[in-house]
Amino acid sequence: MSELHVVLHPRFPPAVDTALRSMPGVVLHCPADDAGVVRALDAGAQVLATFTWRPEFLRPSLRWIAGTGAGTEQYPLAQFRERGIVLTTAAGVHAECVAEHAFALMLALTRRIGEAVRHMTARRWQALPGEQLAGKKLAIVGLGRIGEQVARRAQPWGLEIMGVKRDPKRYDGCVRDVRGEDQLDAACEWADILLLAAPARPDRSSLLGAGQLERLGRGWLVNVGRGSLVDEPALVRALESGRLRGAGLDVTAVEPLPPESPLWGMPNVVITAHNAGDSPGFGPRWGAIFARNRAAFTGDGEWENLATGRAAA
Repeated sequence: MSELHVVLHPRFPPAVDTALRSMPGVVLHCPADDAGVVRALDAGAQVLATFTWRPEFLRPSLRWIAGTGAGTEQYPLAQFRERGIVLTTAAGVHAECVAEHAFALMLALTRRIGEAVRHMTARRWQALPGEQLAGKKLAIVGLGRIGEQVARRAQPWGLEIMGVKRDPKRYDGCVRDVRGEDQLDAACEWADILLLAAPARPDRSSLLGAGQLERLGRGWLVNVGRGSLVDEPALVRALESGRLRGAGLDVTAVEPLPPESPLWGMPNVVITAHNAGDSPGFGPRWGAIFARNRAAFTGDGEWENLATGRAAA
């Protein structure tokens, strides 16, 4: 097997570097910054492993982007198609992990764990009666692999579940009540907890605005999808006014979340740094997909999680 030069962007999920180093024939380049990524590609590397995209990464040698994230909204897909650049994603690699993280955020909100941690840092002993998940109404927006895993975990906990999906007719899972996006307002009115597990819209427009947050009322919002799905100023207003009980956010409109954002100081908000999918198991699972796609790159097999193109090695 001939050598394959792979550039790993300096921001990568756990153990992706270990997975790549363990593969025979892979020459791994680990630059310290974006400029180093460009230099490595200009030196002839054909493969870039990344979930971060910069326009300057579009170099003549680039033939395959092995995405370490599930989304594709950050990439110039039309340019990739024009140049025959393959883009593969990590879709499905972290579905179970993200689903567990979504549950952690739901529990942190309903059991008021975020508030308790703030009291802990202030050395303040104060009982904070929370609410139980059993019996709550959970609306899951986005019934892909992550949303389905959340639903499967929610059923034994005794939650009522509604799903919202772009094309309900294509759904084949465990949720019985699945509606189209035109029923989002109704889902917000029905739900105690609204959980976003959907990808970004192609134009990065928000799905959840002031009207939907008003309908959610004294409920909770959890977002493990994309920050662009939520009108963040409207979310801040709903939280500040008390109309919305709380929000658990693994993603935000701008990442990293700017220090001046009012979300940081809200006791009814729990924020994690877009790390819902990170775990020690990520690297081996991603590496297995990479290995199969490496064979496809050399013409020996089919692509997995293919988003664009079919490059010739």
